[in-house]
Amino acid sequence: MQGQTSLAFLQTCIQSQPDSAALLAVINQAKANDHCDVAQRLYANRANAGDIQIATAYAHEYDPKYHQPSNCFKAPESATAASWYETILSFDENNAEAKQRYEELKP
Repeated sequence: MQGQTSLAFLQTCIQSQPDSAALLAVINQAKANDHCDVAQRLYANRANAGDIQIATAYAHEYDPKYHQPSNCFKAPESATAASWYETILSFDENNAEAKQRYEELKP
């Protein structure tokens, strides 16, 4: 990330199409270095593309059950978590965890 703008880094990272585990490592590094915009955009890009592992991790950032405070995700947000669980269900309607958490968190 050093030496590049956030946008340039995001474009390079997305174009390289890392697998979910590699992308989570990049997201965790971005969070650790307070590059919150990078972490959130990488999460959202891949989650909206149907990557269930990334979408679940993103939902967990906001879910009060799983939330770990950080500079990028300071407090749980139930409505945002519910929205990401709903996104998961749009790709995998039988996802048991997403169903359960969505039902518990939906506004």
